[in-house]
Amino acid sequence: MDEHTRDPGVAPPLGTPAGWRPIRREWEHATLRRATEHAVRLHNDAAYLDAYDCVKYEWYNYGDGTRESKFCHGLQQAIAARHKHDVDVPEGARSLARTARKYLQDTPADFYGLDVGGLRDTLAEVESEPDAFDGFRLVLDGEPVTAYPADYAFADDLP
Repeated sequence: MDEHTRDPGVAPPLGTPAGWRPIRREWEHATLRRATEHAVRLHNDAAYLDAYDCVKYEWYNYGDGTRESKFCHGLQQAIAARHKHDVDVPEGARSLARTARKYLQDTPADFYGLDVGGLRDTLAEVESEPDAFDGFRLVLDGEPVTAYPADYAFADDLP
């Protein structure tokens, strides 16, 4: 683990997703889990710019081509695609969904607790029909979680 991505205050998952080290009882990159939690909750609350920023600043922790970098980039693109859908820019939603799916194609289906498999399936649908985003919510640890004030505070504290 890179020391700069360590955070002993990040809670363990409900299951054993990729990124969790069950024998050591720690996240490979705890700050990635923290950023993912906040981004998913904010996305599901339609706070797309805040959700995007949570992932953007975490993305800087990883080198180009790493699975963590690709995951962050793909999640950013997926969040941006959803935003484009909600502001009625269907071509933008399609294009960003296509890019997001490419970045996420080799990501484990349950990476850091995010249902990446379900997200990839939805992104594939959005490529042909942006309205597939209607009612879509990201799933973390098996639940479509919602935002708390702490999620907004985390985003507000980003540089």
